[in-house]
Amino acid sequence: MNETDVSGPTTVPVVLGVGPTALGVMRCLGRNGLRPFLVVRSGDLAKLSRWTGGRCLLLDGPGSAEDVLDLPRRLGVDRVVVVPCTDEWTKIVSGLLPHETILGSVAPREVVDLLIDKLAFAETLSRFDVPGPRTTPVRCESDLEEVELEGTFLKPRQSQLFAQHYHRKAFTFENMTEAEQALRLMTDVGLEGVLQEYVPGPPTAHYFIDGFARSDGSIASLFARRRIRMFPLDFGNSTLLVSVPLDEVRQAADALVRLLVGIGYHGVFSAEFKLDPRDGLFKILEVNSRPWWFVEYASLCGVDVCGMAYRDALGLPVDEVLSYKVGVRGIFLPQDVLAFRELRRSGSLSTLDWLRSIAGAKATVFEWSDPLPGIALPLIYFRSRRRRLRAA
Repeated sequence: MNETDVSGPTTVPVVLGVGPTALGVMRCLGRNGLRPFLVVRSGDLAKLSRWTGGRCLLLDGPGSAEDVLDLPRRLGVDRVVVVPCTDEWTKIVSGLLPHETILGSVAPREVVDLLIDKLAFAETLSRFDVPGPRTTPVRCESDLEEVELEGTFLKPRQSQLFAQHYHRKAFTFENMTEAEQALRLMTDVGLEGVLQEYVPGPPTAHYFIDGFARSDGSIASLFARRRIRMFPLDFGNSTLLVSVPLDEVRQAADALVRLLVGIGYHGVFSAEFKLDPRDGLFKILEVNSRPWWFVEYASLCGVDVCGMAYRDALGLPVDEVLSYKVGVRGIFLPQDVLAFRELRRSGSLSTLDWLRSIAGAKATVFEWSDPLPGIALPLIYFRSRRRRLRAA
């Protein structure tokens, strides 16, 4: 890691991550009156934030436990409070805690693995009677011959690693040949897959429940939002969403609390559900054990999980958040533009209706008070897309 501007107090927060998530966490911590440091790759948009102020450690390669353990020395402080923003950083940090100089509100490694590994996750849902889609492991092509393929899709057991290679969440297929080809793409990069039942329904059937669990396992906050659009249109990330009352998803919230308490989870979480029209149940699709793209949006609605994580890591009280702003829209504009273009091409969304839908939405990345990341995002996106095309 290359170091720049590394002065600071005895205990400082350090954000480990990339892109919109790391940027959102930096802004949330900054608004709490903190001066966080950022561990990030060179050229990442979070580095441009005014909340970063040059307090960066530039990562030359993949992060490691040694990098984390060396943070207090590199920063010249006694302790650091780390906030991991990717699955890989979360696994690294969860394997180090508890530690005298490395603090963090992150669940133990064995608990984190239950959520990150999609097969272990499915088995855990069954243990706690939490509704979820049918999930079957597929380690080789012969496994595909023993299961029903209709109404299913292939997804990796480690989703974030998969997304880094293929920039998508899953593979769909029409026949056995396509399924075998998709599985080979996973195994070629050393990933195992699962065959998962597809829960039917539009993007608006997707709901998210985000929040924070204290170190004693008690739930400090829950925040519900509904997806409006996503990109890619089949298996993509949210591009436009709206906050909804918790009572609208009470069944899902109760199931999530039962799961988190049951496995002994604590820390930041973001769970995705889909309302299944076939039985009226909210099916849980995944739980992220870290901050997410729209973490700053949640804070603007009144649920600041980053501030909670910082206080909890220091052993300070974390107040319960019982309410938040409802009906607030959040948008990741560059991706929503791509979704709009495809929907307009198919005749599903007009330009006027799109403009109406995004009016007043809270933007992820672009912010008038912190404009540089948003200005740089198109260039960063173009360069990333060009590299992917060259590698294809």
